[in-house]
Amino acid sequence: MSTASGYLGKFVWTAGTFVVSAGLKFGLNIVLAYLLAPEILGVMVVVNAIRLGVELLTDVGIEQNIIHHRDGLDRQFRDTAWTLQLLRGVLLSLVFLIAAPFLAHAYGIDVRIFLVAALSPMIGGAHSTAIFVLVKQMEVRRRNLFELSCEALAFAVQVALAAWLRSVWAPVIGLVLAVAIRSALSYLLPDPGQRLRFDREIVRRIIHFGKWIAITSLVMYAATNLDRLYLGRVAPLALLGIYGIARAIAELPTTLARRMSYQIIFPALASVSETDRAGQMAAIAGSRAVFTLGVCAALALAASVADGLILVIYDPRYQAASWMLSVLLGGAVFAVLSNLNEALLLSAGRPFYASVANMMRLATLAILLPTGHRLAGFPGAVVAVAVTELLQYGYIAVGLHRVRMSFWRQDALAIGAACAVFAVMLAVRWQLGFGTPLAGLGRIG
Repeated sequence: MSTASGYLGKFVWTAGTFVVSAGLKFGLNIVLAYLLAPEILGVMVVVNAIRLGVELLTDVGIEQNIIHHRDGLDRQFRDTAWTLQLLRGVLLSLVFLIAAPFLAHAYGIDVRIFLVAALSPMIGGAHSTAIFVLVKQMEVRRRNLFELSCEALAFAVQVALAAWLRSVWAPVIGLVLAVAIRSALSYLLPDPGQRLRFDREIVRRIIHFGKWIAITSLVMYAATNLDRLYLGRVAPLALLGIYGIARAIAELPTTLARRMSYQIIFPALASVSETDRAGQMAAIAGSRAVFTLGVCAALALAASVADGLILVIYDPRYQAASWMLSVLLGGAVFAVLSNLNEALLLSAGRPFYASVANMMRLATLAILLPTGHRLAGFPGAVVAVAVTELLQYGYIAVGLHRVRMSFWRQDALAIGAACAVFAVMLAVRWQLGFGTPLAGLGRIG
């Protein structure tokens, strides 16, 4: 069993490589904002949201199954899982192709853009399950270096395309090539070989465990992307592109928390019996406490100076993203904690509770988003997104209570620290005459 210091090392490795990864994504965000018009970024917000939705259709959690099942490393299990993954990718690309004309009509976007993006599920489904083996074996360093290599190469390709084409085709083609790069590089990992195999018993087990993961994935996708899809219909694409800038930045810490959850917390707890789980949680606790306290305090600090960050980094076309970023970073504090806690539900073999929590999150956003937009326009919709993250934390807390697993004291300390940092920074700003980061609230273009 890994020691507490061993977990700290894994947390540090994951956080360290993610910082570089986030730097690449943030850098790409800035480059595209300078080279491309806000309308183009708005188109990609819609396209990416729909692509992710298609890719989550029929998701039975291939990675989670390999991690959860004791024979997940067996060649027969891996080949069967890969075959399911491959068939699913082909099917989803066909669905995307058929839906492309309808999506183009609904959003007023060139149908050819959707047709090119439709290739990504099929290409992505071809990657080796060797990626998932790294997680099961808790090869945190190697897994994160793999992901970082993929992102670095994709970054170079996407920047080159944007500088060359200066049109919507740069991010569209870059999207497909980024997926292809990851699939190709997965075959350079240890033991990457795959063959077509269809073992009925293994398929049954995968689907049995994955049915709630499928529901969770779909609902989580809808809850995470409903704002993009809804605002893509009611707001100008240029404004959606500006919102996409703020959303992409605010999601970075949430992505880090999700990576911590699925690469460390989930496999560590899923690998032990129920009687040993308390001891394993104690081993993880110290590292998790450092992470949550640091990230939540940093989010509060960033939220307090978001207007200055946007002013320095982006040109005047994107200044409306400043107040949006401040609001969304406030919601990100709770999103980080929710993602860490959801891994506890999965490790306990209770994905049902995670599914219910995400259903509640979707229902909440479906009510608050149009209500906020109707009452206060675009700012009201942005606030609704942040409030939904707060409520989602509560929904997951109910599931944790049922399985008697939680780090609630750590979470309370992290939330308190975030509130304290934000309050202090507001007081400092006020004394210096800088007002608040929400001073531009309502400035939408």
